[in-house]
Amino acid sequence: MEGYQEVNEINLIDLMFYCLKRWRWIVVCMIFFAVIAGIYKYQATITENQVKKEEQSHQSVTKSVEGEAVPEPIVFEDPVSSAVSFAAVGMIGGAGLVCLICCMSFIMSGKLQSENNFQEKFGMPLLGVIRKSESKKKVFRFVDRWIRKLEEGPYAKIPRKEQIKIAAVNVQAAIHRNPEEKIKRVMLAGSVSGDDVIEVCEQLAEEIEDVTFSPYRQVVFHAAALKKLEYYEGVLFIEKKGESYERLIRQERELAVDRSIKVLGVIVC
Repeated sequence: MEGYQEVNEINLIDLMFYCLKRWRWIVVCMIFFAVIAGIYKYQATITENQVKKEEQSHQSVTKSVEGEAVPEPIVFEDPVSSAVSFAAVGMIGGAGLVCLICCMSFIMSGKLQSENNFQEKFGMPLLGVIRKSESKKKVFRFVDRWIRKLEEGPYAKIPRKEQIKIAAVNVQAAIHRNPEEKIKRVMLAGSVSGDDVIEVCEQLAEEIEDVTFSPYRQVVFHAAALKKLEYYEGVLFIEKKGESYERLIRQERELAVDRSIKVLGVIVC
C-alpha cells in the first residue's frame, strides 16, 4: 500500500447526488425567493399602474382644455400575472443559488464525500460501507430513500445490519490474509466521533470473536490514544462520510505506518 497517489478529481455524479440530498434546502430557498420576487413585482406593478393612471388623467385634462383629441387609454399590467412570472424567475434563481453553494461546499470542504477510488486516494482498502442509522423521523423521508436508491443502486436494498456483517467478514479476511502475521489485538480508530460510529465498533467486535478490539479512539487528537496504538498489531479506521476530513484520514494512516502497525483498512459509515 506504499506509494499511493492522491486523487483529487471531482466526480460530477457524486456532486449531483450531494446537491440532491440537500433538496429540502433547495425547496425552502425556491419558495422564499419566489415569495420575495412575487411580492416585489406585485407592488412594483401596482405602483407603475398608479403612475400611468395619473399620467393618463393629467394628459386627458390637458388635451380637453386645449381642445385636442383625448389620447387612447393606456394598457395597465395585471399585478397577479406579473407577480407569478417574477415568482417563477425567483424560484429558479433560488434553486441555482443553493446548488452553487452546495457545489462550493463539496469542492472546498475537504471532507470525505465519496468512496470511489478509495484505495488510490488513501492507500488503504475499503472494507465496507455502512448506511447511517435512520432513527430520526423526517418529513418526506421517502424522497431521501428514493435518492439513496438512485445513488447506491442494488446496494441500497441491503439492510444496515447485513452491511455491518459484510464489513465484519472483510475485516476478518484482512486480519487472516497473511498467516505469518498473528493479529490478535486491533485498535478501532478514526478522526470523528458519534454514537453511530461507536455502535458499528461494538457490532464488529460481536461479529469477530477471535480478535480483541479496543474501544473507539481518535488517535489524531489524543496523545494517550496515539501512545496505546503501539500495543496493537493492527488498526482499523472507522470514518464518516460527509464528516471525516480527507487530510486527517491520510494523517491517521501515516501515524500507523510510522509505528509499523498493520493497517487493515477503512469502514465508511
